[in-house]
Formats: sequence, structure tokens, C-alpha cells
Amino acid sequence: MFATTAAKVLLMVAYGVPGYLLVKTGLLGEKHIKGFAVFLLYACQPALTVYSLVSVERTPGLLANMGVFFGVTLLGQIIIIGLYCLIFRKKLSQSAHRVCAVAGACGNVGFLGIPLLEQLLPEHPEVIVYSAAFSVSMNIIAWTLGLSLLTGSRRYVSAKALFLNPATISFLVAFPLFAFGVKLPEAPVEYLGVVGRMSTVVCMTVLGMRLALKKFVSVFTNIRVYAAAAFKLLLFPAVVSLLFLPIPVEPSVKAAAAILCACPAAAMIHSLAETYGGDASTAADAVLATNILCILTVPLVWTVFNALSGA
Repeated sequence: MFATTAAKVLLMVAYGVPGYLLVKTGLLGEKHIKGFAVFLLYACQPALTVYSLVSVERTPGLLANMGVFFGVTLLGQIIIIGLYCLIFRKKLSQSAHRVCAVAGACGNVGFLGIPLLEQLLPEHPEVIVYSAAFSVSMNIIAWTLGLSLLTGSRRYVSAKALFLNPATISFLVAFPLFAFGVKLPEAPVEYLGVVGRMSTVVCMTVLGMRLALKKFVSVFTNIRVYAAAAFKLLLFPAVVSLLFLPIPVEPSVKAAAAILCACPAAAMIHSLAETYGGDASTAADAVLATNILCILTVPLVWTVFNALSGA
């Protein structure tokens, strides 16, 4: 199981190779990253969110599970950030450590999470809706507690930013359709699926381009990112799995949680740090390092989860 899962994760990470090579050969440069990132943020992400909700059939149980998933993942992120801040409380005056606290909780649950769910839980196609619920909880954390930590100030935190972003808007548009069982015609669903599925390739392309602009070794010589990686890739899925233990939900819900929580740090952490004056260099290192290390940690988490759950 470890080798099979590792191969699937490696394939997804390998989507970043063309972006890396195009920058290294000079065919693309740093100025082109923004264009890819904008396309990802304003086209692929909304399409993926809407697709994840309108492509599955709503059931009362599924709707209830989404609520549970939202609550548990929100609590899990708060716990992880709290633990990081407690352990490194003497170093929180350093912007880099505050960045790592956020990177340890906020993950790539959409662009990488949905393909992983489809690959690892093909017999449960409905679980992709949990990615949408997770994305909402992550956006709440990122635009409030996360932004406050990244900047060291609360002045950038606002309700406007929390609700007026592509991820939240697309969820608010699609959720009523899902909740009331509104079926869209096949053509729009197919269109959303195609554009949404491009997000994995585009996301990894952007990461490959960013990696090409840095010295590869420098990503792993930033000691702080190892703490962020340990929290994000190993501790976070363990904490959320423990939170789910006493909750009477289907095994597929707990499996989806383990997979999504094991996803690497979200690229939006770097975007927020860069936009609002956080430690953008450490944020980039944390995102890049966790995306590389997840080749090993996602299979490990998935193997351990299945062994403990008796799957």
C-alpha cells in the first residue's frame, strides 16, 4: 500500500517539473508566475469548489457529515496552531515561526486533496464534498487567526476579506444547489470538472516555477520548515483522526479526513505572507518543502491509518 500510494503522490508532484524546467531554461520567468497564480485562484479554484458540490448526489447523511467535517477540521486547525504557539512561545516574536505555525495547519485540501481522495477512495466518490467543507474552515482560519499571526497584527483581519474571496464565494454559490439537490445539466458539470481538475497541474506548475527561482538546497536548510512539516504532515492528521474517534460517522469520512489533513501546506500561506508583509521567504520554503516531503508522508499516514482502522 505504501509504494502504491507513494507512486500516486509522486505523479501529482511531478506535474511541477515542466514549470521548473521552463523557468530554468529561461522560457518563463518570475513575472509569469503571477499569471498562473491568478488563473489558479480565480478560475480553477472556484470551478473545483463548485464541481465538488454539484457532481455528487446529496443525501441527508452527507449533508450532516459535511457539518461534522467542518467543525472537526476547524477545531483541529486551532489545536495545531495553539500547540505550535505553546511549544515555540519564546520564539513567536520571529515572523518565521509565526509563518510556520500557520503552515502547520492550513493545507492544500483542494488542488491536491481532491485528486488524492479520488485516487485513494475511488469507491467513495461522494467524499470530495468534504474538501469543500474543509476549504471553508481553512479560509476562516487563514483570514483571521492565520493572517494575524503572519503579520503580527490584527489590523489586516476583516470580515470583508473573509467572505469576499474566490473560495468562499464559490462555496456560497454552490452550497445551496447541493443542499437543495438542484441538478445542473451535464454540460456545465463537465465544464466545471475540466477547469477544476486543471487546478492540480496549474498549482504544481506554480510550485515548480517557484522552486526553480530558489536554490533547491536552501529550501531544506531553513531549519524552521521542518517544524512546520512535522506539524502539517504528521501531527495534524493524527490530531484530527483522534478528534474523529468518538464521532459515529462512516469510515469513509474518517478516511477522507486523514487524507486531507496529510496534504502539504497551502500555497495561499505564501500569497498572504507576501501580500501583507509576513516572512514570504519562510512561507515559500514551508510550502515547497511540505509538497516535496509529502511524497513520503502521505503514503505513511495512509498506511498507518489503514493498519489502525483495520481496513
